Amino acid sequence: MELRSLRYFVTLAHELNFGKAAKVLHITQPGLSQGIKAFERQLGFPVFERDRQRVTLTPAGEALLPEALKLLEHASDVTKLANSLAEHNNGTLEIGHTRSAGVGLPFSMVSAFRNAYPQVEIKVRNGFSSLNISHVEGREIDLGFVRPPLTIGDDLDSETIGHDSVVLAVPADHRLATATSVTTADFIDEPLVFFTREAGGLWQSILNVVYGPERRPEIVRIESDEPHMIAAVAEGTGISLITDSAADMLKMPGVVFKRFRSPTKVPMGMVWRRDNVNPALNTFLEFTKHFLGRTANTA
Repeated sequence: MELRSLRYFVTLAHELNFGKAAKVLHITQPGLSQGIKAFERQLGFPVFERDRQRVTLTPAGEALLPEALKLLEHASDVTKLANSLAEHNNGTLEIGHTRSAGVGLPFSMVSAFRNAYPQVEIKVRNGFSSLNISHVEGREIDLGFVRPPLTIGDDLDSETIGHDSVVLAVPADHRLATATSVTTADFIDEPLVFFTREAGGLWQSILNVVYGPERRPEIVRIESDEPHMIAAVAEGTGISLITDSAADMLKMPGVVFKRFRSPTKVPMGMVWRRDNVNPALNTFLEFTKHFLGRTANTA
């Protein structure tokens, strides 16, 4: 959901007139009308009642308005903080993305940080959690995004920043390809295409949340990363499990992604060295507290 859509909604809720609201927003009335329609489509329900005489909030719109105001206020606070910190922060920040995150939360955080601190040069690389931890330990990068559970030394700090849903990948002609959603029982005895255990915490966290800590499926093929895993599924080698963030980037002919009937999620975290004195890292860590909307909870 874009902040622009929230501004359109809040302004029209205040003015209750498309013409007046468009003037306040410095956009055309048709542009505002289209923006509100797109906002309602994204929400899945109307927030305004319209007729030729007037515009009013629906009950859902009235319930949403206070939360929208809070989000806009929070966004303003983050911008003010970023501008304040930007006055004295420059330098280079080297970050390791984890492939399983796709264009999810870590990508959004780094993109927002780029916009807030254009004077900080950001260098990124991709790797598995275990590789990112090794690179942080060796001072090759300042911060690495990782998948808990983690095995790290006392010289590193870590924080869990969010969660991603796990999805099931099946061949297009699989019996579950047309299912609305799935449960583990639907495929519990089927062969799995997966990645190596040495990749890090994601191996354990996905298998634990899907199969339970005491059970392990038959892994019929080990692949180096998600694209090769999904290609193997397309060949009919077996099924696979990846995060929804990665699935969003891996649309492939012959493969269908299925969500679980009940919440099936794995954590996302980040690690950095305690003794890293890079000002750009400190700025990024401070920025993430406000980006996430909560006090940092260092693991």
